[in-house]
Amino acid sequence: MTKSPLRSKVRAGLHRCLIRFGIDTRKKRPDRVALEKIIFPELQKDPQYQSILFVGCAWYTLHYPSLFGGKKFQTLEIDPAQACFGAMDHRVGSCEELEAIFSRGQFDCIVLNGVFGFGMNTPDALNRTLHGIHYAMRPFGLLVFGWNDLPAHAPFPPFSVESWNLLEPYRFPPCNSERYSSDSINRHSFHFFVNRP
Repeated sequence: MTKSPLRSKVRAGLHRCLIRFGIDTRKKRPDRVALEKIIFPELQKDPQYQSILFVGCAWYTLHYPSLFGGKKFQTLEIDPAQACFGAMDHRVGSCEELEAIFSRGQFDCIVLNGVFGFGMNTPDALNRTLHGIHYAMRPFGLLVFGWNDLPAHAPFPPFSVESWNLLEPYRFPPCNSERYSSDSINRHSFHFFVNRP
């Protein structure tokens, strides 16, 4: 559902003002805490991840670009009204169209968190997205895939689609695992993959 651009801009302005006065406006659900305290710090410190694409923007992603000083952090969001919550280098578009929006091998890392089951609801959509990720991410680049394993947000088993064969599971160092479960209530988990050449 498309939101009002004016309402989003007002909300973004309010959050920026609160942040400037030292008020923490982050979303503190366990999955967002894991993203900001475990996954993002590893991406920031590891020199192999210089160009990062984050898919999906909302009020709680407003501060994400500031966590990646010195790196090229870009955002993508299908809803134009949410652009005010993205990075300076933001694109409006669907993750199903990565091949049309970005160059081949442009990214070292793509973070696709909270998109599956929240707009990406069909096997065809996920297949198109995975093909686009394979195209837009360099060989052995990292995909962080986060999703909620709940009936309301898992319209089909995500790992049943064929295009996962374009990637291979990766043991992410801070978690020492290919998967990290961050939230038992929402059954949110992060899965880590590298792009096959």
